[in-house]
Amino acid sequence: MMAARLLAPLVVIMAAMRVAWLCRRLPLDQLIERIRRVPTLPKGLRRPEAFQKVVNRWYRWLPPRGFRSCLKRSYLLLDLWSRCGLEPEFHLGVRTVDGTKDGHAWLTVEGFDAAEIPADGYQETFVA
Repeated sequence: MMAARLLAPLVVIMAAMRVAWLCRRLPLDQLIERIRRVPTLPKGLRRPEAFQKVVNRWYRWLPPRGFRSCLKRSYLLLDLWSRCGLEPEFHLGVRTVDGTKDGHAWLTVEGFDAAEIPADGYQETFVA
C-alpha cells in the first residue's frame, strides 16, 4: 500500500512524458491506440483512483503542453488506467454555447465508478 502511494506520482510523470512524446508524432486515432498499448502494472500498483487523484492535482504542470485540461487529463488517464488493466473508452464531443463551438474530452470505463461523464449538451464526435 505504501509503495503504491509512493510510486503513483512517478508512474504518472513517466506516463505524461510518454504521452507528450506520442502527441507530437501521431494522428488522433493512432495516438489513442498507442497510448493504450502499455504493460499492465503489478497487482499491488493497480490503483486507478490513486492515479486519478495525482493527475487531478498535477495536470496543470505535467506535459503535454498546449492542450485543454480535459484533453490532457483524458490522455494521461487513458494511459494510466490501461496500465491498471481497465479498458477505458476515449470520447470527444462538441456543443454550441451562445453561437460558439466548445469541445470536451472524457473517458468512460464500464464498471468503474470514478470514470468521468460528459458535461450536458456535448454531442460525441469521436469514440475510441
